[in-house]
Amino acid sequence: MAEFSTEKCRGERVKKSNKIVVEAIIPCAVETLWERSQNPGLHILWDIRFSHIEYLEEADEKGFQLMDYRTKIGFGMEIKGTGRYLQNTPLKHSTFEFGSDDWKSLIKIGRGIWQYKPCAKGTYFRTVYDYETNYGVFGKMIDRVLFRPVMQLATEWSFETLRRWCADSKFQISDSKLENQSSEIDGLLKKRRSYLSFIPFLLKRYFGFPPKKGEAESWIGSGQETNLTPAFQAVLRRAT
Repeated sequence: MAEFSTEKCRGERVKKSNKIVVEAIIPCAVETLWERSQNPGLHILWDIRFSHIEYLEEADEKGFQLMDYRTKIGFGMEIKGTGRYLQNTPLKHSTFEFGSDDWKSLIKIGRGIWQYKPCAKGTYFRTVYDYETNYGVFGKMIDRVLFRPVMQLATEWSFETLRRWCADSKFQISDSKLENQSSEIDGLLKKRRSYLSFIPFLLKRYFGFPPKKGEAESWIGSGQETNLTPAFQAVLRRAT
């Protein structure tokens, strides 16, 4: 299990312009979005980065449960990692820390935030996260040229999957009733959780094709930028 040490994190230097940033307007109430992103069983339905998320019995000094993350990488192998909340304010934001001691993981330790802001079209949903890599200079090189761009686009793809799920009128219901529609949800989301669907999207972004209007967007930057119009930013500030 990865060790979450405050001293360890403070000792790591993270490039200010190297963070992964993804944002989207999700067409649903903030309560629905919070549940579908914070509930592990619902989270894995739309996030292609993970194949398993589960709360552990262990808790940190603040009382937050530790989480077990797993990602299948093919050939019967998976990467294991753990995570925990650093701060959690329901319906507004959650900050988190994650890491892995698995030799197959390029990620050593990282931190990020999820932000939720209600708006006229639903909920503005944004994440900013960064991490340190294993394997020294070699790990940093692989991250810069390959892994980080793929992680960026995998997060964008996942946000767009979530946006489409929440936009489907068939699923504008309480998440407590979702088990009754599991087969329909599988039909909607299963294809988007396939790497065979993700790879063409990855190639489109690589060759410079931008998102369509209204779709999730992503970039690598400082975490201070946004692609929202100034007018929409002003509306969000007033709603805060």
